[in-house]
Parts: sequence; C-alpha cells; structure tokens
Amino acid sequence: MQFKMRFIAQSSVLAVALACAHSAYAQEAKPDAEIIVTGSSIKGVAPVGSNLVTVTRTDLEATGAQTVQQVLKTVPSVVGLQSAGQGAFGSADGSGTNAPTIHGLGASASNSTLVLINGHRLPTSGINHVLADPNILAPMALERVEVLADGASSVYGSDAVAGVINFITRKKVNGFEANVQKGFASGYNSLTAGLLWGQTYDTGSVLVSYNYSDRSNLAASSRGYASSADLRSRGGTNFTPTRCNDVTTATGCDPVKAWDLLPSEKRHNVYAQITKDVGEKLHLYADFIYSNRRNLQNVTRGSASGTVYGTAFTGTLPAGRSINPFYSGSTMTANWNADGMFGPGATITGTAEDISIRADAIYDLSPKWQINLGGVYGSDSSTQVNVGQLNASVFNLALNGFTSAAINGVSQSVSQALTTANAIDLWANGTSAATKAALIDNRQFQYARQLMRNAYLKVSGDLFDLPAGPAKIAVGGELMGYEMDQYNIRANNLGIASQASQAFNTHYNRNVQSAYGELYVPIIKDSFIKLLDLNISGRYDHYSDFGSTTNPKLAMNFEPVRGIKFRANWAKSFVAPALTSIGSNGTGLTGESGYSGIVPSGIPGGSPTISIASFPSITSVPGVTCSATACTLGSSTNGVLVTGGNGKLQPQKGTAWSVGVDLTPVQVPGLRISVTYWKNQLRGGITAPQAPLALGSADLSYLLQLYPTGATTAQIAALGAGLPQTGVITNPVYYSYNFQQQNALNLNVAGLDVSANYRFDTPVGRFNIGAAFTRKLQFEQYFGTNGTKFSVLGTSGFNTTFPSVKMEGRANIGYDKGPLSADVFVNYLGSYTYWGSSVVNPIVRTNGVPTGGGDYVKPFTTVDLHLAYTFKNLSVVKEAQFYLDVNNLLDQAPPFVNTYTTNGAVGYDGLNANPLGRVINIGLRTKF
Repeated sequence: MQFKMRFIAQSSVLAVALACAHSAYAQEAKPDAEIIVTGSSIKGVAPVGSNLVTVTRTDLEATGAQTVQQVLKTVPSVVGLQSAGQGAFGSADGSGTNAPTIHGLGASASNSTLVLINGHRLPTSGINHVLADPNILAPMALERVEVLADGASSVYGSDAVAGVINFITRKKVNGFEANVQKGFASGYNSLTAGLLWGQTYDTGSVLVSYNYSDRSNLAASSRGYASSADLRSRGGTNFTPTRCNDVTTATGCDPVKAWDLLPSEKRHNVYAQITKDVGEKLHLYADFIYSNRRNLQNVTRGSASGTVYGTAFTGTLPAGRSINPFYSGSTMTANWNADGMFGPGATITGTAEDISIRADAIYDLSPKWQINLGGVYGSDSSTQVNVGQLNASVFNLALNGFTSAAINGVSQSVSQALTTANAIDLWANGTSAATKAALIDNRQFQYARQLMRNAYLKVSGDLFDLPAGPAKIAVGGELMGYEMDQYNIRANNLGIASQASQAFNTHYNRNVQSAYGELYVPIIKDSFIKLLDLNISGRYDHYSDFGSTTNPKLAMNFEPVRGIKFRANWAKSFVAPALTSIGSNGTGLTGESGYSGIVPSGIPGGSPTISIASFPSITSVPGVTCSATACTLGSSTNGVLVTGGNGKLQPQKGTAWSVGVDLTPVQVPGLRISVTYWKNQLRGGITAPQAPLALGSADLSYLLQLYPTGATTAQIAALGAGLPQTGVITNPVYYSYNFQQQNALNLNVAGLDVSANYRFDTPVGRFNIGAAFTRKLQFEQYFGTNGTKFSVLGTSGFNTTFPSVKMEGRANIGYDKGPLSADVFVNYLGSYTYWGSSVVNPIVRTNGVPTGGGDYVKPFTTVDLHLAYTFKNLSVVKEAQFYLDVNNLLDQAPPFVNTYTTNGAVGYDGLNANPLGRVINIGLRTKF
C-alpha cells in the first residue's frame, strides 16, 4: 500500500519537475485555464482515435427535453431511443434511478458506461444499486453532452468499458434566462419551469440555475392496449389472475386498471458555479449541485390465497385454525384480490436527494504547464416506501386465524380465535373497519445513503517540440473513497407491519488509489500528409476490497488529405464490482443475502437438466428421473438456495477497439460523415447465473452441490456461513444451488455507428439534414470460461436490463430563417425477437441456452416536431422565444409484445417502447 502511494506521489512530483524545467523556454500566450475534454486528461487535445458525439446547446433547445434522460434519447448509441424517458430506466432500482448505457454493454449487477459531470464523477444513487444518475442536472444548466463510445479506463478508471457520457455545464452567461413549458397528452401532463442567472467579470464569473419539473403519472387504464391482462384479442395470452375481488363468482380478477404504467415525478434541480482568477496564474473553480426527486406510482393492492373454514365445517380443524363466522360453507380455497374492497390507495414512492460539490485550483507554472489540485464530495440519500398493499399474514389471520413465517430460519406462528370483529368477510360487507385497517398495515421502507470523496492532482503541459507541434503529457493521481449504508424495514409476516416488522442494516466501504499518465505525440502535420498523431495512456488503480488493475490505451489519427480522417484505438478497461455485489464482509453480505430451503422449481431458471457426465452422483439422489445421459430432480426434493453478493468478486474486464473514418470534404462545406466499426469483449461480467445456463460450463459446476445421502448439519451451516437464514430448511437436503453473484458473464459485441450531417444555405433559408444510427452486428454471450456460446443479437427480454436490438436510428431535417426555426425528427427502432418468459412461441433451447423461437416484434417509428419563433430586442427582454414541441406527432402506439408485468408494462416492451403517445409541449424561453 505504501509503495502504491509513493508511486502516485512520485509520478506527480516528476511531472512538476518536468514542467518547471520547461518554464524558462515558454514563449506562447496563456490559454484558458480549464478546458474540459472528454476522453483525454490533456487540456486542449481532442480524443485521438475516437468518434466524439456531441449534443450541443442548440440541439438541447430543439428537443424540449425536461430531463437529461430525455436528452440521451436523441443519441442512438445510448440504449433507450424509444423509451418514455421517465421513471427508472436501466437500473432496476426501486428509488427510480436512471442509468444510461452505451451499446447495451453490461451485466445485471453493473453498468459499463461511465457518467461524468464536467469531467468528474458524480455521487452514485440507488437503494440496492450503485449507479450514477445524471438527472441530478437539469438541461437548462447544460452547455453540451459528449458521448464517447470507446473504452476509457486508461484515463478515468472504473466503468468506462463501453464508453463515457460527459455532461458539461454552461459558463460565462450574462444576465437572466427563464424557461417555462407546459406539456399534455391523453391522460398525461407536465410542467417545467427554470431560471438561470449569470455574470462574467474580468477576473471571474458566477452562475446559478434552478429548475422545477412536474410530470404526472400515466395510468394503465388510459391506454387501451395496456388496460387489460387478457391479450388474446391481440394474438397474445390471457394473463388474468385467478385471484379475484369476488371469490364466489370469480369476477373482478383483472388488477391492471389499478396501477400506473409510469410514475409521477417531481424534481428540483439547483446548479451553482463560481470561477475566480487570483492574479495571473492561479485560477479557482467551484460548482455545487443539489437535486431532489420524488416518484410516486399507484399500484395494485395485491392478492392472497388461503383456506377458509366455515360454520358448516364438521371435521377437525388444523392446528391453530379457526372458523370464519362470515362463511356459511364447509371449507374452500379463497383466491382473493384486494382492489375491490379497498379501491385505489396503494402506492410505491421512490425518492433521491443528491448533493455534489467540486472545487479546483489550477496554477499556471508557465504558459505551457499547469498543475491542477481539486476534489469532489458527493452524497445520495435514496428511499423506497410501499404503503397500502395487502398484508398476506393479516389476511391469513383474518381468514382462518393462523399465520406462520420463518424468522432467522426458525419457523414461528401466530393464531387467533375469529369473531365478526376480527375476521374478513369475502362474501358480503361485514369486514370491520379495524380489520380493514389491519389488512393494509404493510408499510415497507428501504433507505440507502451513499457517500463519495475524491481528491486529485494532475500536472500537464508541453513535453518537447516536434516539427508537427508540441508533444504533450499529463500525469496525475487520485484518491477515492466510497461508503454506503442500507436500511430495510419490512413486515415479518406475523401480523401488522406497524407492530411486527424486521429491520436490517448493512454498511459498505471502499478506498481507491490511482495513478495515470497520458502522452500525445503529433508525428506529422501539413506535410506530405495532412495529419498523423498518436496518443498513449495508462492507469493503475488499487482497490481496498479486491486488489489492483492496470489498463492501457493506444490511439491514432491519420488524415492523408484535408477532409478525410481515419482513426483507430485499442483499450483495456474494467468495471469494479459494485459495493452491493461484493458485499460488506468476506462472504458477500448484502441487503439481498440469505439462504433458505427450496424445491427444484425454486431453483433460478427452473429445475435444470443435470448431466451425468458432469455430476455422476446425481443418479444416487433419491427421487431423480434419469435418461442415459442426464437426470432431473424429483419435484418435492428438498434443497438449499444461497443468494446475495460475493466477497470473492474480481473486476469485470473489457477489451475494446474501433476503427473509423470522418469525411468533411472541402468541396462540400457543411457536410460531415462519420463511420465507426467498434468491437467490445467483456469478460467476467457480474451476474447471478441461472442454473440452466451456468451448469453448461465446467468452471461453474461448483454452483450446484449434491448430497446423495443427505447434507450434514455442518455442510448446511457451511453453505450459509456469514449469511442470514431467510427461510425454513426442510431435511433431508439433497442439493444446494449458489445464486450469489459471480464473475460469470462473457460478451462479444460489435457494430457500426454511422452519422451524417449537412448544413447549407439557400435563398429561402438555412437547412440542416442529418441522420445517425447504430447497427449491432454481433451480440454473443456465454457463461463461464467454457460455456456454450449463443447469440442474443436482435432480441429483447432475455437480458432483462440491456436489450440487444439490431438497429436504432434518428434522422432530422431542420430549417431556420430569421426568427423562425423548424425541425422534424424521425426515430426508428428496428424489429426484434422477444425472448422474455411470457412468449407465445416457445423459446427453443439447446443444452440450456436459447437458439430460436420467441415472438416477432414490429419496428417502432415515431416522428417529433419542433417549431420556434424568436422575438429580439423587446422593451422588457432581450429575447423571447415561443416554441412548440410535439413528441410522437402521429400518436403511434407501441408494437405489441406478449408481456404482463405486475405494476408495469402490459402488452408492450417497457425497455424499447413508449406508452405516452403524442405529447404536446408549449413553451416560452426568454433572456433579459
């Protein structure tokens, strides 16, 4: 550890010495002190070998975006082109975190896309995940967004396997700006208002902005295609549950109309920035971010099933049970849904409060060299609160007087004698007010607080002069500290939550020490070829919880003649295991950890077919059914399932390379064409692999353990060492499956990113025509080092977080003349095959992996419109712009997908489609 710290310090001291040695020879004028460049740590050097996609301030204003999540929908290489841009996306986190991802590259427990603000990390967010949510900034505060779809761990460290998304804020604004817009659609509305003020002085500047956004919920009942669980009329399945409001007639069984497709969302965003020059050489920068978000989703009250014994029952009651005075029959199984009794009122509320503070001091050692010392502090407090949903244990107590649960692995029970005062009446209206209140006393509370501390030192400047220009270098070091505390309070299933709940607390922490260097060498410029330059970078990171990693990168630009530039790069990158994956102790303890008894149907992925060659002892397990080569477990065979994190996790590693060409022909001013072929390999992606997929790889076979004569007490204890027992284990135990997170997923992904844009003037005005698309050519995955490879290219639903649709694109045509501007955008998501669990056409599997089948999903095309008219030099304001934005102008409904998600999407794919329909926004943007 001391050696690594010395290495970081010595690297920085060496760079300072180099800078001082060169200061006497510097003759050039001083450039701006802080220039933010995505993909490089060298000031003023664009990323070599890469295609940098930029969403400009003008682009931002043409979208009418209310959040940066909506801004990213305009970049085809970022997954979610046709998504709603509201609520959680890409995170599966209950607090509502948004986690953008480039090219769909990642695993279920992490994101391989690094998110930055002004070139620096932001606090991570979530109650069960550790993901950066860029929505802490409002679009009004942004100058531009830069997307670098190449590996960049050599500059930034962890997470930059698929690439980097950098949100760069505005600077040097003079005066006030205000923006207000009102949006509405069928069953939906929104309001956004913001105010920004800035002042620039000779020696500094100040900027402050505030933005408020209020977007309503979207009820499933407001969309005909998503308002019923019965999808047979559209060629799908009848998903209507068998638990109903009326248990006698089995009616009122469809709960879809009780929930929202999208939650309501309220946001407050504050951004403040100050810069100050102290003399000629010292430049100070600071910015402050505050964000407060609250999502609220209406959900179904829920359902439950139990056996009721009525006044006509003449047998012997099971232990602890009681006669229900409201039931006149003998006995029946009551399959009940609570929406009919209680109506609306069950909600899930997700919140997040974020603070980020950055401070930088840049000192000019000479006109060519500078040193940068700075730091970032960030915090996130996220919650999820569930209220008003049915408490199943109280339902059982009110139905038959008995409930039981496993508390710390020990089975416990509660019983009561039923009377008309405490029993539930499912046949009339006799349920008392007290019993009704108890039935929905089921509050669940989850809270997480995450802290980030980052200190950094960097020295950069001109190393030596070459005929093509100065060679530049940057050397630096970083210290990072992360902490997370999770708190969970939920009912223990022995009665009302207000009196019978369990509390859990888990603490995580991590420290990181890093050193990096980058060298830029211009080899040829304006000679027999136009340009040839080279960039070499590398970074060393040491993590307190898993060790060290080193990641290099090589990149090159080659411009044989003006207007034709070829580029290429190769990089090694990594993603550190998330705190909620590696856990808080050596056994990987997380808020989701535990071990409990199961039967084969409870094994993730279903009861597997077990190879006799790989598991010879399977033939000796009682109750198995075997062929000549494989066996399946008996349906009631007892086992143990282990879940949660894994203290032995290592970083996910990526190798990426890309080649491309940029065409800006001098003969056609205003035309730019860019084509990039990219390829990514991810090894050791962190996920909890399902048994049918994992057991095909010999190095993952340890996840299944067999005990033909029954596991001993010591063997069962070893399975759950350091973890809580979360359910009853029934002996004898003949097998166990480890569903803890593993470095198990491997991906081979490749594709093309293509963009073209042409701006030109005509006598009738200026036109802008453009198009950009991403075409994936390969999306292959396998589990373990020797698992069966299979393709998920052109599918969605198999990887539930990251779809792998082949084609996503966006085209536009714009026009402006004087005060009038207009833009039309066409968004296209190509057809794909749905491989989710609810397909109509069964998925074909070979040796446990999917090889065919599934449901065809049609392409989804929408059209957006932007119109603006600007008045200038008015008596009160400098500029006033009235604008109209229409998203999904033709009101296209999402293509049908045979899916049913409780409290979520019904009849469409929530990852790839938008249920909002046509949304009209009318706004006013002013400067004064």
